[in-house]
Amino acid sequence: MRQVKHILLCLLLCLSLTAEVFAADVPESFVCENLNGQQRIIKTYVLPANGDADALREAPFTYEGYRYTWAYTTKEEHPYSIVKTVTETVEIETAKDDLAQILAQLAPSMTYDDGEYVGELALDHTTLKTVAAGYETRYSSISETKTISGLASNDMSYVPGTTVKNGKTLKLANVEWQVTATGLVGEELLPCEYQAVATYTGSSSYQAATGYATTAEYTGEVTASGIESITYTVVFTGEKLEPVQIGPAPDEDPAAVRSHSAGSFLAWIACAIFAVGCAFLGWLLWTRRKNVYVYVPGNKPRDYKLVAKYRVEESELCIDITDAAVAPEGNVAVEIKHALAKKVLGKTFTVNYAGKRYCYNVQNDRPGDWHEFNLKTFEEVQLE
Repeated sequence: MRQVKHILLCLLLCLSLTAEVFAADVPESFVCENLNGQQRIIKTYVLPANGDADALREAPFTYEGYRYTWAYTTKEEHPYSIVKTVTETVEIETAKDDLAQILAQLAPSMTYDDGEYVGELALDHTTLKTVAAGYETRYSSISETKTISGLASNDMSYVPGTTVKNGKTLKLANVEWQVTATGLVGEELLPCEYQAVATYTGSSSYQAATGYATTAEYTGEVTASGIESITYTVVFTGEKLEPVQIGPAPDEDPAAVRSHSAGSFLAWIACAIFAVGCAFLGWLLWTRRKNVYVYVPGNKPRDYKLVAKYRVEESELCIDITDAAVAPEGNVAVEIKHALAKKVLGKTFTVNYAGKRYCYNVQNDRPGDWHEFNLKTFEEVQLE
């Protein structure tokens, strides 16, 4: 009886360990082979760039008469490269509206780096626009000289006190009298005709630019690159287990043999129960495994953090992420795993959050469908 209890305890322990194994990430492929006399199991996983590869290294396990241990892990990175056209606007100030002076302050190209996209932008000369940066009031002097001829005397009444030039009224500032003719009066020669050279002055104000502001555009193609996902190939090598002796040894006591046979029979029953339990538990965990993952952007480009996993049935394509660790005004990404995405390709998937609903169509099934949107606007985020 004590032996049966020990067997049942071992059975429960094995079932708990089996549950942990099935709860781990399900491999994309599972291959059991014998290569050049060496028994091997090869498991293939596809993880995000920030996935934990160490978690794929399992503890020793048995499978179909062999005990397998981890041998090595290889990885294959899947890079991405996205190109887009970017335009940047710069502004400079110059003292004059002079093209040569403006171009002297504009570099022919500039480096673009926003932390994700990197490239070189070239100056587009057709986009130059120059306007006055500001205005100030300036003053200037105006003068005008007039000659008045044929005057009988040098009387100031002949000279006007003001004159007009370019719409501005100027005041008389100075008069220079000149004798243009003389006559004999008695025996004395005296002036008989004069001309006045009158000088008029004034001032005017005008608005002058204090400087000029020029805007210019730089345009070019920039590239974002990195690692989108990594395929890990985990290899385990196996050693054949020695068969357990079931029958009695020739020199064993018959009573001991009967007792051993009864214990062996109970052990076989327990093993059968264990096998059925493992198979059922494995089937149950396989059918209930998580197939929809929710991520939030990390601190680096193309870096995402897994925050929740869900089990979704084909008949009810819906999840509620209200309780997930997501920012109410941030972006979230929903990944539908390959097995489910293949079945529901083209169907509508619904994401509920805080009483709101966001719906979209499943577009891709290899290796799965990835969709990103903003929780504040509930609008799709375009992956550039």
